[in-house]
Amino acid sequence: MAEELILSYLQDFIPDTISQKSKILAVRFLKLVFGVWNDTCKLLQDIDGKEFKVDRWIRAEGGGGITSCLYEGNKFLNATVDVTVVRGHMPSQAADQLREAGRMSTAWKNDSPEFLAISMNTIIHTRNPHVPSYSYTLRLLVIKLINGSEEGWFGGNVDLTPAYLVKEDVMNFHKILKAACDEHDLSYYPRFKKRCDEYFFIRHRGEARGVGGIFFDNLDFRAEKHFDFVQSCARVFLPAYQPIVKAHLDEPHSEQEDTWQLLRFGRYVEFNLIYNNGIKFGLFMPGIRIDTLFASLPITAK
Repeated sequence: MAEELILSYLQDFIPDTISQKSKILAVRFLKLVFGVWNDTCKLLQDIDGKEFKVDRWIRAEGGGGITSCLYEGNKFLNATVDVTVVRGHMPSQAADQLREAGRMSTAWKNDSPEFLAISMNTIIHTRNPHVPSYSYTLRLLVIKLINGSEEGWFGGNVDLTPAYLVKEDVMNFHKILKAACDEHDLSYYPRFKKRCDEYFFIRHRGEARGVGGIFFDNLDFRAEKHFDFVQSCARVFLPAYQPIVKAHLDEPHSEQEDTWQLLRFGRYVEFNLIYNNGIKFGLFMPGIRIDTLFASLPITAK
């Protein structure tokens, strides 16, 4: 019953000002990511033995969300799983960021268009340096054009960030992602893997943040094939990580290995504060929940 109430709470943030067709698609996507949120929280809580703190919040300018946090757990240093529904008129700085990324229709002339953004984000950092940090995101952006029509995109990404590299883990991780992509289009995996490698690169260091994954964006939300692909991603993001956690979570580790993990966490912080587009976009949104926006940062770093 509690889960139904939370889903209803989130659905109430979807505005009636978008078209009925877009609203149906938005509700459908929200139900999908809410299911991922629920499954992820249950799994991580079962592994750690400590309960998530669940926080519902409202953005005065439109929208809100639910953020589940597990800080200083038995197994996890910090883990955050959130679903955010933001609506209203997009600030000009946020619109400029989308234009720079090439996500602007020729019909989009309004500097402050009405929009709806739905996202589900998971970030996991463990105490054991032999277990990689993990993050995945699914998102939908709908924009109302000045002529009254609407455009929308699905996007998402998943990436693995180990402090210590285990070749077999990385190969199996990518094998699962490739199978999910190949089910829909054989060009997806090489395209989306390349995009992920390019995105999660710390340019000022000249090094990758981790071992990649997939990164996709600009998939027309009106195309059923794109929703099917997003569903496939939602099904595999947890199974791609579970075997790695199970294999290494209880491995012994030394003080030297712990120190190395802190240095890798430091690189994670550098990337997110300088290059992370989601954080940049969120900072342009008045009233956004800052604790949720920066939940991806490890609570210790060096």
